[in-house]
Amino acid sequence: MFNNLNNNSNEWINWIENAISNRLIKYYEFENFYNIQEIGSGAFGIVRRANWKNSHKYFALKSFSNFDNATAKEIVNEIKLQREVDFYDNVIRFYGITTFSWENQNKKYWLVLEYADGGTLRNYLKENFVNLTWNDKFNLAFQLVYA
Repeated sequence: MFNNLNNNSNEWINWIENAISNRLIKYYEFENFYNIQEIGSGAFGIVRRANWKNSHKYFALKSFSNFDNATAKEIVNEIKLQREVDFYDNVIRFYGITTFSWENQNKKYWLVLEYADGGTLRNYLKENFVNLTWNDKFNLAFQLVYA
């Protein structure tokens, strides 16, 4: 299903929609997230932390800046990659997708991911590197290689 897609954004969007409707990807209603706060940004978009309805559980919501063919393709590729490493304990979990749209704009797809309280590995190392023992550093390196 994934390998036969062209470079048409509608085909990528259809892939996402079919995966949701066939329950291959869990769909989360955006309205059930609250206390949404930006925690980081990059070339493709913004990552936000949010609580899930009636709980104190946090999720990371990854939105994408410009939703075009390349972005739709990147979302599908990221889902595929996440599925390939989902069984490793030290890899951020992909939970599903949510959608959000402003007033008269197209639907935007957001990835729903496991929230890492320590932030990105880069930020964690930047803030804690001097406090880590060589054994801690070795264990982090081993986990990276293992993943």
